[in-house]
Amino acid sequence: MTVFAHISDLHLGPVPFPAAWPWRLKPVLGWINWARQPGSHDGALVGRAAAAVHAAEPDHVVVTGDLIELGLDREWQAAHAALTRFGAPAQVSWGPGNHDLYTTEASVRSRGAMADWLPPVAATGDLRDHFPRLDLVGDAALVTLCSGKPTWLFSAEGELGAAQLGRLAAVLTGLDRQRFLPVIALHHPPHAPGLSRLKRLRDAPALLDLLARHRCPVVLHGHLHKASRAEWSRDGHTVAMIGAASASATGRHGDDPASFNLVTISRGAEGFDWQVEARLVA
Repeated sequence: MTVFAHISDLHLGPVPFPAAWPWRLKPVLGWINWARQPGSHDGALVGRAAAAVHAAEPDHVVVTGDLIELGLDREWQAAHAALTRFGAPAQVSWGPGNHDLYTTEASVRSRGAMADWLPPVAATGDLRDHFPRLDLVGDAALVTLCSGKPTWLFSAEGELGAAQLGRLAAVLTGLDRQRFLPVIALHHPPHAPGLSRLKRLRDAPALLDLLARHRCPVVLHGHLHKASRAEWSRDGHTVAMIGAASASATGRHGDDPASFNLVTISRGAEGFDWQVEARLVA
């Protein structure tokens, strides 16, 4: 039996006011939006979530993005400290979300603080070049993707990009499916009925095509701030989209109260089985 703890959307605060005004409008407006929703997230809940995760003794932890709000230097220091609370880098995967890569400077800023969680590659300006990250854990192959990408002013969209999708296809092609069940993790859900176009994964059709072609059964995601499940089917194959709520949400502004998911994978006589349990952060 293999157990993953699935954490998402910490949105660590307090968020410093970006000194780039008026040079960079997007982080200033982002800060204003954060300030208009006081009490949405509580940093103390992050510590409680980490304690609850350790008590559950998972084999691995995956964090599906939005550790921070605006991608500023001080925020990355807090993000490093927060991920460390969940475990050593070898046992903790992180798939950046849209708030992690809020502006074009965020990729460069993040590398110093978050290098321990990034697979090494030649230096580029795109954090997505570090992904996919593959972790073979027990009966599962956890494949963590980066859907975070700097976008225009009012967009919370994500995009994997053709290069990352190509590397994902190679990873899935090379997996021994007799030994490992593939589990895909990223911030943006590739299928979420009713989701605004301003929050979508732009290249979701290409990802869904890969998931169907390689018969991937489950996707772990964040972004919605809801503990959720949706299903997408093609050619007789169904993929379950499992969303984790924000692990720091107070529930005061419409989000689900803070929780995380435990994903259990087991091997039986007829193949792999998996189940998900949402656990509230007390």
